[in-house]
Amino acid sequence: MATIDDKSTATVGVLGAGLSGVAMGMALRRAGIDDFVIYERQPDVGGTWFRNTYPGLHCDIPSHLYSYLSEPNPDWSMVYSGQAEIQAYIRGCAEKHDLIGRIRFGTGVDAARFSAERGTWNLEIAGGQTAEHRVLVSATGGLTAPRMPKIDGLDRFDGPMWHSGAWRHDVDLTGLRVAVIGSAASAVQVVPEVAKHAEEVVVFSRTPNWVMPRNNRFYTDQERDGLRSHGAVRAMRRGQYREAMLWNGAFNRRQASIETLRRTALAHMRGAIDDEALIDALTPDYDPGCRRILLSDEYYPALATDHVQLIAHGVESLTEDAVVATDGTEVPVDVVIFCTGYRLGGREDGTPAVRVYGRDGRSVSEVLAEKVQAYRGIALPGFPNYFTVCGINGSVGYGSLFASAEVGAEAIASLAGRLVREDLATIEARSDVTDRYNTEIQRELETMSWTGPCTNFYLDRKGRVVSFFPGTLGRMRRELRSIDDDELLMERN
Repeated sequence: MATIDDKSTATVGVLGAGLSGVAMGMALRRAGIDDFVIYERQPDVGGTWFRNTYPGLHCDIPSHLYSYLSEPNPDWSMVYSGQAEIQAYIRGCAEKHDLIGRIRFGTGVDAARFSAERGTWNLEIAGGQTAEHRVLVSATGGLTAPRMPKIDGLDRFDGPMWHSGAWRHDVDLTGLRVAVIGSAASAVQVVPEVAKHAEEVVVFSRTPNWVMPRNNRFYTDQERDGLRSHGAVRAMRRGQYREAMLWNGAFNRRQASIETLRRTALAHMRGAIDDEALIDALTPDYDPGCRRILLSDEYYPALATDHVQLIAHGVESLTEDAVVATDGTEVPVDVVIFCTGYRLGGREDGTPAVRVYGRDGRSVSEVLAEKVQAYRGIALPGFPNYFTVCGINGSVGYGSLFASAEVGAEAIASLAGRLVREDLATIEARSDVTDRYNTEIQRELETMSWTGPCTNFYLDRKGRVVSFFPGTLGRMRRELRSIDDDELLMERN
């Protein structure tokens, strides 16, 4: 079989060049490991910040926090920056750390199989090519493929129809009747933008969410100049981090934090809307923190306008020219936009982005179907020399994914460095240690807000929180820096 190029036998192979993959590349460079290649299906870096281009898309963590700890950026234009600027920042970091030449753009990896005989990972690349690496790192992300709801009539509707994650920029919404299905993170950004052009907007909201004010604005030139002084960005980050700890308090079910968030969200809502029936429909019956807390300055004002209507029900079906709600309400529309989230996995059918087979030939999917858990969010028993950035319980719930990715990547790079320096054949998480670790963190997670009386994508089928680490970012870093050898299986050549 053909190989892709001279990097086909690099020591480390990284799957994905999104924010986690770039974090991994930077961590490898800092650890003195230059022999690696990054595989990326898309034509540029950025992952979700490259693929998603829907109008209104901004981060919901302040920009100075929503960036790599090691790469502060004094030039963010806004308190909460938009998609294009964030993608450009990720690319700038990749260029600065000389990663672009190590990325194989437009190269999709279909499968990876561990060879116990050779102690390597063998990659099957789209188009029949192959590659072999001693270490394999997954940085593909967990929520990447748009999720379309299972409703009747998806093939019946005659007008344009798309998911927010695959935005149709070629469709002019001016003067059209538009249905937006969903009311979560993407919807609160999409609805105000659609409302600027459409003649009528109908939002179908099955479950209301807590929406906090974003208070977004542009930084002045004077502010950006001030941030270039020594330590200024670090000081701003400290202040913003302290504010983020209010959310962490809610996640830990501290009543004072919950009530502060509730008061702020309700005041935000009532500041834009005076229709009591609409306020009732928009007010959740669960505490802030049970589901994802949303940010928007424009969503409530948009709902208060005459040409935007909220239907507080899910969708039953589509006809040729209308959307039918679960209460029987039928609304004629010209366009349907789905803001219905993303699938856990990697592809639209729910299958993983890459099929990964471990020591005994079992796939990651098979193993996780039995028990959704990992070792410290970065490794799986039975999968030697295989690591995941921001894996199961591998990121904090209140902060920046950039920071969680950087902390996890640092730990993975350290283990990869040991493999090379100490001439180890394999490093693998111990099964008993992984079980014990997950028992401990699940005991903590059971007490947190995500297990409350609401539905969210943070839980597995058994009701266990599998998305987040229960502690702070600092604690996660300390624990990953203090991994004991007896927690791992290490085989020497």
